[in-house]
Amino acid sequence: MNKHLIAVLICCLFFIGCKDNKVDTTQYDPSQPIVFTDFTPKSGGMRTRLYIEGRNFGSDPAKVHITIGGEKAKTIGVDGTNIYCMVPPKAFDGKINVRVDGPDGNVVTDYTFEEKFKYTPATIIGTMLRRVDEDGNSPWQEGSFDEGASLPSNDCLVFDPKYKEGDDRLLFSANWVNGLHLVNLTQRTVKRLFPRTGYNKMYSFTFTMEGDTLLFTDDHGYDGTTRANIYYALRRENFRRIRPYNYGRTSYSVICMNDGTVFYSVWWNGKVYKMVRNGDIPNVDSNAEEQFSLSAISNVEGSHSILIKHPSNKFIYLISNDVGAVIRSNYNEETKTFDKPTIVAGVIEEKGCQEGVGTSARFNTLWNGVFVKNEDYGEGVGPDKNQYDFYVCDKENHCIWKIDPYGIATIIAGRSNRNADGKVKGYVDGAPLHEARFDGPAGLAYDPINEIFYIGDINNKAIRYMTTE
Repeated sequence: MNKHLIAVLICCLFFIGCKDNKVDTTQYDPSQPIVFTDFTPKSGGMRTRLYIEGRNFGSDPAKVHITIGGEKAKTIGVDGTNIYCMVPPKAFDGKINVRVDGPDGNVVTDYTFEEKFKYTPATIIGTMLRRVDEDGNSPWQEGSFDEGASLPSNDCLVFDPKYKEGDDRLLFSANWVNGLHLVNLTQRTVKRLFPRTGYNKMYSFTFTMEGDTLLFTDDHGYDGTTRANIYYALRRENFRRIRPYNYGRTSYSVICMNDGTVFYSVWWNGKVYKMVRNGDIPNVDSNAEEQFSLSAISNVEGSHSILIKHPSNKFIYLISNDVGAVIRSNYNEETKTFDKPTIVAGVIEEKGCQEGVGTSARFNTLWNGVFVKNEDYGEGVGPDKNQYDFYVCDKENHCIWKIDPYGIATIIAGRSNRNADGKVKGYVDGAPLHEARFDGPAGLAYDPINEIFYIGDINNKAIRYMTTE
């Protein structure tokens, strides 16, 4: 036979043999061992994309089970030589374990890497309570979180001031639609204390200094003393019954200073009044003393002002959905009066969304805020030796701001991924500035015991949280 013909036949047989022997490396081969070689990256935080390398993994993600630091990680993809997963939260230990099931569902390998993933704790936005149907509707439902409880509107959130170590952690939640609710974070339950009956609209509430009396304001719409503008509820009655506390002009916020003096805000010219007792409770506040007016520092005809007392009792911050600034007024403990207000950050008559210092910052619709102690400030910073930052919800900017004692305003959560799709609102959990989105955040409370923020995310009908693991 021609030598050249023989050579051609040998080559053809070689290629045919190669084609017949080609193995699909994406499919699990029970005759071969499953091998793990490495993982990347070696460090990161929650939601880090982790790739596990090796061979004979198969291609079914449902058969690959991964834990990192003892926490279950979601297997996203498998292609035979690579496994792709997402690092779960709280994977502090960093030990990576992979279990692979065979076609019959039985475990064929259970492998733990000697090298650990270096987990970096992250600050995250999550969802504590949310229940919506396919149309986005949410009911008002008491009961257990795990059995369908729902609290779709949370305009004002305040922790129980009489908390003692070992007690259940209690979060009070109010909204003008459906009364006052009690959220037991320890037992994971919701209970309505009283409905929206007997008053018109509750914007905010607070506790007196001893913590046994809850005060809330009523936007009844009247300019006079014929209707109650502040109501109260007692702890000894489990806050179930409300009674008139003060008769006066329609009000949006009430605070009780350490000396027991009560102040409240009204619509007209953004004024703040001191309640003057003319007798027993309920009090008819015909001699209420005006403390200051926003119209004295800007062209303000009316304001839904919220008053927030600084823990030092030396001053208050005033915010409003009608003005674009955070405003401060100092308290004179001798005369029990407030001084003329000044601007901490923003501009009263201008709105926007801009980080900055003092009047260079721009806000839109400030709703509720809270002072949070910053341990890095030591004995205090600035002329006041202030130890606290101020955090506030911006409902229409869909974000949470932090304002430090120097008036530096920065966004610390929300408005994420805006360059990707042009949107700044939505419902996304994750990293505060790179993933998380809100839709109308309004209520805000801080739990210093567990170092967790709770956010009433109105349009998402949810209570969200922010914490560092």
